[in-house]
Amino acid sequence: MNRSLKVKLILSYLAVALSTVLVVSAVIRLTSGQSLMNLVVEQQTALLQEAVQNYYSANGTLQGFVTDYMETNLPQPYPPQPDDQDKPPEPRDIRGVHGLIDANYTAIIPTFGYEAGQTVPAEQVKQSIPIKVDGQTIAYILPDTKFQFKLSAEEEVFLQRTNLAIGLAALAGILVAVLAGYALAGGLLKPIRRLTQASRALASGDLQQQVPVTSQDELGELTATFNKMSADLDQADQQRKRMTADITHDLSTPLQIISGYIEMLEEGEVTLTPPRIEIIKTEVNHLRRLVSDLTTLAQVEAGGVDMQAVSVQPATILERVFQAYQPIAAHQGIDLTLDAPLSLPAILADEGRLLQVLKNLLENALRYTPEGGAIHLSGRAGSKVELIVSDSGSGIDPEDLPYVFDRFYRADKARSAQAGKMGLGLAICKALVSAQGGTISAESGGAGQGTRMIIVFDPYQPENLS
Repeated sequence: MNRSLKVKLILSYLAVALSTVLVVSAVIRLTSGQSLMNLVVEQQTALLQEAVQNYYSANGTLQGFVTDYMETNLPQPYPPQPDDQDKPPEPRDIRGVHGLIDANYTAIIPTFGYEAGQTVPAEQVKQSIPIKVDGQTIAYILPDTKFQFKLSAEEEVFLQRTNLAIGLAALAGILVAVLAGYALAGGLLKPIRRLTQASRALASGDLQQQVPVTSQDELGELTATFNKMSADLDQADQQRKRMTADITHDLSTPLQIISGYIEMLEEGEVTLTPPRIEIIKTEVNHLRRLVSDLTTLAQVEAGGVDMQAVSVQPATILERVFQAYQPIAAHQGIDLTLDAPLSLPAILADEGRLLQVLKNLLENALRYTPEGGAIHLSGRAGSKVELIVSDSGSGIDPEDLPYVFDRFYRADKARSAQAGKMGLGLAICKALVSAQGGTISAESGGAGQGTRMIIVFDPYQPENLS
């Protein structure tokens, strides 16, 4: 059976919590008994040490300490019998302590099988605890480091209660893990559900999908990426529809004119005259330019155009373009100027293709700059070499600026197919510049504020050819 992601997340949280609780519980359970025995040893050792110090301080000797300690500190396991009143009490096992020896290693309390008064070998007392009075060692306590004693009934009850508390805490931890996992999984899956729903709508053809970005983590980044993808798809779809309409219009208009003349010629309504032939030639040229532009763009984008990269002087290229279009600009009443210092660094480019780009940009500037306006060709250098075509023409609205290099895009929808231009010129410019290793961008303050087209290349270095 397929489990949902929510169930998998809850089970994952539960597995982590359960593993943690089990490990912690096992460690506490294994160490709690030893910790309790350590506590017993420390308490018994401290009590015996205090008793030895007090007895020695009061008597100046440890002779008779055992009798006194047994009578005053250790409970008798059974009531003493009348016949035993004159007998000294037998040494009893002190929990957590193996024995007590004096400074000369003589057993005071039986130790490791050595009776009171016998000397205990030094190797048996390596872990002994010295008892000092006024800085003088008077005796040694031998603690039970192997915990060979048994816990009392009260201590066993305490240990059982501790284990019960650990079990209840583990159960509570697992329950909290399930509840927290349920809440966390729900919060985590909410943006995923939104993305899934939007993806399904996108797949069904509704491209205008935007999902709220509710976090700054990977899910938020995924959501923002999805939103951008949806917007780009919608833009591409709109561009495709506009392209289809533009191609249909640009093809149908000249075809209708040509077919109209042919039909009239066939019916004998008109005769071929030079003006009519010129009209037909104009429409044919329109179709030829359209096919040529489409072919050029397809070849450049597919890498099918051979680029002859050589060292090119930007100032020379700009001067050639200026000389070619200065008479045309003057005829249109436009002031065309040039600022291209000869000191501009050389660039690595295809001279013919670069001229094609600059001519296309200058033709656009001439087309959209009114009489009395100005166009400025310039070059400047820093870390990069820039070739700039700026005009005082109609400008570009901010919302259109990001798309001016897209194929078939027209910022001014009213100029639908002026002089056979279908919105392919700037797309071809961008493709050609990119194929030569450069970049091209457009700047404009808005409608009526002119446009700047900026081509950027790296300065030419001889090693670029290697």
